[in-house]
Amino acid sequence: MKRLTRLRRDIDRADEALIEALAQRMDRVRRIARVKAALGRAVLDPERERQVLAAAAQRAMARGLTPEAAQRVLREVMAVSRQWQARCGTESGAAPRVAYQGAAGAFSWIAARTHFGGQLEPIGFATFAETLQAVATGSVEHAVVPVENTLVGSIHEVLDELAGRDLHVVGEEVVRIEHCLVALAPLPLERIRLVLSHPVALAQCSRFLRSLPGAQCRAWVDTAEAVDRVRLDGVPEHVAVASREAAELRNLAVIATDIADHRENFTRFWVIGRHPRQGCGEGPPCTSLLLVTDHRRGALVEVLHTFASRGFNLTRLESRPIRGIPWQYAFFIDLEGDLADPDLAAALDEARGHARVVRILGCYPRSLFPGGASVDGGVQPHPATPPPEPSPPRTTCQVRANATAPLGSLSRYPERTVIRVGNVEVGAPGTFVVMAGPCAVESATQIEAAARLVRSTGGVVLRGGAFKPRTSPYTFQGLGWEGVEALVAAGRAYGLPVVTEVLAPEQVGRLAEQVDLLQVGARNMQNYPLLRELGRCCRPVLLKRGLSATIDEWLQAAEYILAGGNQQVILCERGIRTFEVAMRATLDLGAVVVAAERTHLPVLVDPSHAAGQRRWVPPLARAAQAAGCAGIIVEVHPDPRQALCDAEQALDPEGFAVLMESLGLRGN
Repeated sequence: MKRLTRLRRDIDRADEALIEALAQRMDRVRRIARVKAALGRAVLDPERERQVLAAAAQRAMARGLTPEAAQRVLREVMAVSRQWQARCGTESGAAPRVAYQGAAGAFSWIAARTHFGGQLEPIGFATFAETLQAVATGSVEHAVVPVENTLVGSIHEVLDELAGRDLHVVGEEVVRIEHCLVALAPLPLERIRLVLSHPVALAQCSRFLRSLPGAQCRAWVDTAEAVDRVRLDGVPEHVAVASREAAELRNLAVIATDIADHRENFTRFWVIGRHPRQGCGEGPPCTSLLLVTDHRRGALVEVLHTFASRGFNLTRLESRPIRGIPWQYAFFIDLEGDLADPDLAAALDEARGHARVVRILGCYPRSLFPGGASVDGGVQPHPATPPPEPSPPRTTCQVRANATAPLGSLSRYPERTVIRVGNVEVGAPGTFVVMAGPCAVESATQIEAAARLVRSTGGVVLRGGAFKPRTSPYTFQGLGWEGVEALVAAGRAYGLPVVTEVLAPEQVGRLAEQVDLLQVGARNMQNYPLLRELGRCCRPVLLKRGLSATIDEWLQAAEYILAGGNQQVILCERGIRTFEVAMRATLDLGAVVVAAERTHLPVLVDPSHAAGQRRWVPPLARAAQAAGCAGIIVEVHPDPRQALCDAEQALDPEGFAVLMESLGLRGN
């Protein structure tokens, strides 16, 4: 015992020397931070770190140590040093509030502390949805969430939640996952009866757990909360799989370490903020994208080739199903490149011509593996190759002519865009689309009869308002979500895609999962929060011209949606307010001609809202067809006398049949 005591005292003195050396090192780190800030130098110097680690390996071998052990300790010290330098180089010393999923000691908690250097106010949430929502509402500045693991792949729940939110990736952190067995007190492994942990952690330690005789595994919401459960239960034979930090924070015992099936177990975490990062900063750059392509052969290849042809290396490609659109997918892509690079800007611009949605999730510096290498698999980008030969006409705009023009400009994308609404192509050469249905969904019976009428008479898209922005608060305001359900059911029964109006940003996500086309009414053409939210969804949008909007204002409203990433915009002329009052509005068919010269987007006409009287709807519709529009959206009611709104302008079944005949369209 005396010898053991002496040896422990020697270790204590060595530890004191380590702490003293660490304090001296951090003092130099602060000084270096001030010098770098003055010189405008980046915090991270990868070449310098590689030199330091190589020298450490040589010194370790000379002292009889393994290079791996020495480098592992030094990497941890260097990671903390980088965080101190970053913090010392900033003017604000306020600790940011950072959300994470789980409890203190969870691996997300560890990643947050690593990224922010321990200077933060960590706030745990039960789910990833709550974690991201905290950032969206401004209750925290950032969130740290796992995005992929080297053993189990992508964290799908995080990707799905992030896809529908106005949030941005501003950084990343890579953490080595060291699973430990945590108990109330030291315990022989053969006495263990219950093991609690997150199901992913249990799966990653399956071989070790199978070696425990008589132990039952039970999934828990989080690794750190599993430790809390073990502590609260107070049963010595109950243990948890969690991090060493989770045990130390709760003064519990670690009875086994590194129990995962594979040692090379790393998780990549994204740092999420409300605003995009301004400049990639230090470190190798990474850009993350969300893409939705046409549902046809070769569509994804065309988009990916825009990056490959300019020498950009993709480090990740993940597909996720789009909610409400069976068998169609959104693609999450990471590539090595900085948005400030003109070549990447050109590649993204060309990609918009091939895809329905191109949304930039973030541009940020790549993190380093605890081993010191960037998370790129060691693949080097190949030299740029000549651009591909022109391909045949496609269903989306494809050629970038003037990169400085607006996204909706014909001078930027000379090819006409064709928008798919369900199984209907809007804007395809030689086609004229008729969308028809009642002004409002009044009942399931009424909208079912309208769908039957539209289908039998030759219409291809069913319209119907569930939320009605009426001039008078005392008139019928629509059935709301009940009306949406009835509209969708009627459309499915008769094989018709459906379109309905969206009034508020908070309605977009839910409506996009149900209907095929989201309509922005004239009163909402300049509702910019709504337009921005529509720019983040994957459904096509029908944008009506405002009551007093100029053509330029109309096109600029469309630009909000296009700039948000959604390239699926259909314009609709519905009449404007002038001094003439004979009709409800003045149908500006000249706008159709002008728009055709300025934009590649398809243009529809709404003759019903312009006319205000059903007898004027057919001649206005024929005039719209002659003006060269892509189609019309017209109000049709099974019995206009019973209509709850806009009864005077709704066509009856006979009138609709005559109109379709005059347009050269035949019913089924």
